[in-house]
Amino acid sequence: MKKFDVVSIGSALKDIFILNKDMSCGGTKVCHPFNPEVWGDKIKIKKMYFDIGGGGTNTAATFGNLGLKTALLARVGNDLTGKEIIETMKRFRVNTNLITIGKKEETGYSVIFLDKNGERTALVFRGASDFSDFSPKNTTELRGVWFFVTSLNANIKLLDKIFTVARKHKTKIAWNPGNAELDLSKSKLKYFLQNTDVLFLNLNEAKKLTVEKNKNLKNIFYRLAELSPKAVMVVTDGKNGAWAKNGTAIVWADILDKKMVNATGAGDAFGSGFVSGLILYQGDIKKSLQLAMLNSNSVVTQMGAKHGILKKPPTTKELGKIKIKSVV
Repeated sequence: MKKFDVVSIGSALKDIFILNKDMSCGGTKVCHPFNPEVWGDKIKIKKMYFDIGGGGTNTAATFGNLGLKTALLARVGNDLTGKEIIETMKRFRVNTNLITIGKKEETGYSVIFLDKNGERTALVFRGASDFSDFSPKNTTELRGVWFFVTSLNANIKLLDKIFTVARKHKTKIAWNPGNAELDLSKSKLKYFLQNTDVLFLNLNEAKKLTVEKNKNLKNIFYRLAELSPKAVMVVTDGKNGAWAKNGTAIVWADILDKKMVNATGAGDAFGSGFVSGLILYQGDIKKSLQLAMLNSNSVVTQMGAKHGILKKPPTTKELGKIKIKSVV
């Protein structure tokens, strides 16, 4: 089977975005579908935005845009939306042969409500992207220099297959676990953490995994190193930037001062940008962190999880827009 630079593994959904300010109820009522005052009323919407989402498609789109040979392992339904996802991935130059088309499941959907600051509340129907019962037949055929694994709804059997194939073929693993995985016991996570090459967590997830109550990055990274000793560890903290630790060196990157329109897909853009940097810049952590931040920042300034993805690798001048400093 063809060997890819990266195989993205994760969910594939259809996203529908609604801005809270675009909802109109009339009168003086607080117009929000979860407000009891508007139950039974019809809420008018000025505009809706549609995009393809899910961690698997979001990360694959970045890799494809940045010129890497990319494949996507995901599952969609045998419906129009599933076909739309596959065609969208092809436009990002992503190989879709590893996408399973479910016979019984419908493609997943999410309806996302956005406030004026770009923060979100989402209603999610996972459908075919509910990985809890997903057992693709082609995992043994996976070939990649890297696997980028997003949340698989704590499907231990699938995770084990992926990590086993990776060890057999000396494939590097970048892992961005979700809450379902982080809710597992340390004993169940041990094998996966010890065989992860790059671990992505936001600050709250890092505190949860390390049982660290305070924002003490030194302690957090120390405990993460005990759990995942060989991994480059990356911790993001929204508008406060992100940190990456490789060995004893810790590097911090600031965000660009731009207004956030939509936070959906920011973590996926950051993680895929970072791994793209490791590939394009021969493991340079600082440049990878800058690329990750540029990609993430570009995504949050536009509606949808893919419209803002970088179209090509940034220039040295563009990378320099992201401030970097070493942290003792």
